[in-house]
This record gives sequence, structure tokens and C-alpha cells, in this order.
Amino acid sequence: MKSIGSWVAAAAVLSFTLAPSLAHAQPAPAFRPGVLPLRWETGWPDCSIVQKDFQIHKYNDDFYILRESGCVHDEKPFIFLLFGQTKALLLDTGAGPDSARGPLTGRIPDVTGAVDFVINEWLKRNNRTSIHLVVTHLHGHPDHTFADPQYAVRPNTSFTPPRDVPALQAFFGIQNWPTQIVPFDLGSRVVDIIPIPGHEIAHIAVYDRQTAVLFTGDTLYPGRIFINQDDPNIIEASVQRLVDFTATRKVAHVLGTHIEQRSPYVDWPVGTLIVPEELPLELGRQHLLELLAAFKLRTQPGPNGRIPQVAYRDFSACGVFPTCNRINLP
Repeated sequence: MKSIGSWVAAAAVLSFTLAPSLAHAQPAPAFRPGVLPLRWETGWPDCSIVQKDFQIHKYNDDFYILRESGCVHDEKPFIFLLFGQTKALLLDTGAGPDSARGPLTGRIPDVTGAVDFVINEWLKRNNRTSIHLVVTHLHGHPDHTFADPQYAVRPNTSFTPPRDVPALQAFFGIQNWPTQIVPFDLGSRVVDIIPIPGHEIAHIAVYDRQTAVLFTGDTLYPGRIFINQDDPNIIEASVQRLVDFTATRKVAHVLGTHIEQRSPYVDWPVGTLIVPEELPLELGRQHLLELLAAFKLRTQPGPNGRIPQVAYRDFSACGVFPTCNRINLP
């Protein structure tokens, strides 16, 4: 019988021999990685002691995520800011003190102040004095457009108005809406603009080739996915477009613009301001496949069929906002 010492020696030799081959078998990913927080701030536990309008998170040196506090707005939307060599891209401009369904907080967020803070830090770190800012929307509902008036007149800024398909087409060069996917260069950093109407007529997704992150707005996130356009085939085709696009590309994360899920199959009620717990923001390509399967279903055959309102583990397929009567929940 071998002694413990000989087993340890053998294990050490085996580990030394296998390490190079394992390292060789696991090359670095072909995209730039980043770090997401363990949890996002919501304003919990008491808005009277929470001063920040936004949690600012650095995914990496050239990609920032801003999460709006529930002390400002119950939707708690996310804003994304990506830096290239010649342009920075801002996706959405936040929510104001109003709310479609929740309580009014009376707190006016300083969106431009938070974004300018990040831009100025990036400029200092890169020994730059300015960068052109491009402001667009993943979609144009009011909880994502609050600071639009400031950005529409901001110097050194290109601004595309919300809910305006012709404006999107003109700025990004989309000739065939919604089937054409176009690249947009930020300067040594290309993103793909993907039309995905259904939740809103001018909804887009954005794929960042540098980080392999797909931004899906309100078409996919951990929460209630509202299908606001009358024809269900529109949103089904949009999700099919995302599935087809990602079939040949890496997807590190799918990032939407809200978190509404408290836990699997359980979401927070509409209008909840601050929450003690929630699911992570990030989803994956498998959720796109699940969403497509959900959107292929119909309540009945023919033109009157609608997508069933059903709860899945990490999201729910709902009707027109604010209707979400899921048939598999009590």
C-alpha cells in the first residue's frame, strides 16, 4: 500500500504535468472582459439617507453602467456609456420624478451631472480634453428619456430623438427598417445597431463587439416584458433577428434596462420603489432562445391570436402595458 507521502508526490507531479496543457486548452476570450457588481443599489433601506441619484459602476475602463435609484423613480432604469477613440455612446437618459404607475418621489435626478462625471474621469485618465458624445435610446418610453432636453442642446453632441424611426435610419444609415443591421464606429470600437420593434416602434438593440455585450432595452430583462405593438409577429420577428444575429457571435452578457424579478418566477409589484433583494441584471443567449419560444406561442390560431402571458424563471411575457395576467401564476 502506498504511503500518503507518495500519493501527494504523485499528485504534485500530475498537477505540474497537466497545468501547461490545461492552460493551452483555455485561451483568453476573444473579447474584452469586465466586472459586474455583486448587487445593484436600489435606495434600500431608507431614501432619507440615500443622497445619490445613480450608482455608477465601471465594467471596465471604457464601459460604465449607471443605475438610477429607486429613491428617484420606481422603474430604477439602467443607462449605459461606452467609449471609443473618437466618440462616446450614451444609451438612454434616465427617468424623472414622475411615474406611470408608482408613487411620485419629487426627486429630480442629475442625469447630465452623473454622466459628465464619468466622461470627465475618462478624459483625465486618457489625457484628453474632449470627446464627441452620441446620445440615442434603446427605446423611447418616458422612463428612459428624462434628460433628453439637456442632451438635445449639449455642445459636441449628436442626439437622436426618441420614438423616431426616420431619425434613427438617417443617423445610423439604416435603409431597410427593421430588417437591416448596421455597424456604427466609435473609433476602434464598432457596435451593431439592430432594429427590434415590438415593445416600442423605434426599439433597437446594440451589440458591442469589443465586450460581446448585447444591450436589449425593454425587449429582454429580468422582469415583465410588455408587448405594446398590436401585431405579435412584429416582436417575434425582432427576437428571431437577435437569435439569428447571436448564433455566430460571442455573447458575454445580455443586459436589459430594468430588474423587476425578486427571485425565480417572482417579481416585485409594479411601482415598488426600493427593494432589499433582486435577481442579477445579466442574462445570456439562452434567455433569448427562451424568449423566442415564448413569442412563437399564440392564444389561438389566426389573426386574433396573441402571445400568451406566461411567467418564466427570469422574465414574464406580458400584454400591452400595464397588463400582465400570467396564466401560470396564482
